[in-house]
Amino acid sequence: MVLGELTVEEALKRNTFQHAKVLTGVNGLNRIIKWCHILEVKEIDLFINGGELILTTGISLLDSANQWNYIETLIKKHAAGLCIELGSSIRAIPSDILSLAEKNNFPIIIFEKTIRFIDITQDLHSLLINRHHQNMLDLDRLSQNFNKLSLQPNGILKILQELSLYFHCPCFFIASNEKYYYPTNQGETEAIIREYIHNHLKETKALTPFYLNNKSYSLNTVQVFDQIWGYLLIENKQFPSPELTALILDRASIALSHILLRNRTTEERKQSDEAELVHSLLNMETLESNQLKNILPMHFFSHSFRLICWPLLEEEQGVSRKGEEFRLYLLMLLRPFFKELGFHPLISYRHQELIVILFMQPPKIELVNLQQITDKLIELTEAYFPSPAFFGISSIHHEPMNAKIAYEEAKQIVLLKQKGLIDCHTYEQIGIYHLVLPLSKTSIIKDYISIHLGKVMEYDRLNNSELLKTLAIYLECNGNKKETSERLFIVRQTLYHRIEKLERILGSNFMHSSNRLAIEVAIKAFYLDERAMHFKDQLLADVK
Repeated sequence: MVLGELTVEEALKRNTFQHAKVLTGVNGLNRIIKWCHILEVKEIDLFINGGELILTTGISLLDSANQWNYIETLIKKHAAGLCIELGSSIRAIPSDILSLAEKNNFPIIIFEKTIRFIDITQDLHSLLINRHHQNMLDLDRLSQNFNKLSLQPNGILKILQELSLYFHCPCFFIASNEKYYYPTNQGETEAIIREYIHNHLKETKALTPFYLNNKSYSLNTVQVFDQIWGYLLIENKQFPSPELTALILDRASIALSHILLRNRTTEERKQSDEAELVHSLLNMETLESNQLKNILPMHFFSHSFRLICWPLLEEEQGVSRKGEEFRLYLLMLLRPFFKELGFHPLISYRHQELIVILFMQPPKIELVNLQQITDKLIELTEAYFPSPAFFGISSIHHEPMNAKIAYEEAKQIVLLKQKGLIDCHTYEQIGIYHLVLPLSKTSIIKDYISIHLGKVMEYDRLNNSELLKTLAIYLECNGNKKETSERLFIVRQTLYHRIEKLERILGSNFMHSSNRLAIEVAIKAFYLDERAMHFKDQLLADVK
């Protein structure tokens, strides 16, 4: 049974009010009584919090100059009502005071016979305390029932049924791909609510009533890992206090989150086939083209895709995260995130490397904001891993047969980031490395580096100087001598001396556009060369 909050109208039905008479505020008898208070002072501001039913003999109303302010203060402080015993201190209430109270629907109740205020306070306080105690018992009982129901088959619907029977109102659970409601005739209403939440997602706040078709609803989010996985709603009809309603909805939401988490965990444990599918796509040379149709869902053939490669160096943290539980946790965070962006993700997590193939229809994939993906992966990296976010996102591909090419693109980005050569995460943004990377393992690039930088490198080797480092930073600063000297921590005269040496070695026109472009490409290729990596800390320690 739902025990609602005590109202003035309900209090008037108690035996202690059998001789009471309502003078004003009949339309305000639904005001909530939070406490009953005897007040016989003129200055009442400090003694009222709101919701009090005030009992007085009228001493504070003897001063006619204070009467208006007294009633106005009670109204502004949202008191539940004023009960006055006539006769001992005051015999009548001025008409202007009654008009003020009536205008604000503020109940003024009089006792024309002597009444023991202590009987009223004891009766109402006992009622309030007993009601609060019963509500806490209801909360405990409901919490236990929610927990038990969450372990039963079809637990979500049974929890909604429990809520509906308690509140005597329809209840709904809205999730992305699931619909639950009770009673079972609320399907049309559920569709309307689902559309409202979809259209007003950012405006919808937990436990804030909103109106649909002249009906009021309260909403509570169901969260797992700080992500919203669904919404629990009830139609506002006969409710207990807002505080109790919030607590009950919160307990129900926790039970629902346990069901969702358990179901998602079970689903993720079954995703081994998906990991094998990703592995097969990355090893296409072992598959015949017609075999692809047997391992990939048919609707994916009309989709384009990007691939994410994310090496997760877990052992650096000192505490191993290679366990099954952490893998499931990570996948349960990412899968709904990618689905929310509109992707169909295939995820594989093996050998400390997370690979995600994100399928989407061609027109839509071009419009996806990749910044949301990079921000999410950086956030997870900072939260669970000590190393920087070395992940890469491939370009868009249109054939599943190109999965291995996409994987190589993503791995190249990881390589460039690990060497500190780029700040981006997507293949389209790596610039000149589109040309340099394919040539990096050939003799062509080595000869190219030797032609454009060989003399500078030889000079540095013989003289233990830093001309190559100076050249790299000078080009990065677009020839700005002031900025270059500041980044090299040298005086400008020393920089001028080094530039003169570079002009003697490379020619006075090395900053002309064609020569400069050739030298910049050579520098980038040099620092990409694996065998030159031991020079990196010495030559580019201050480049970034």
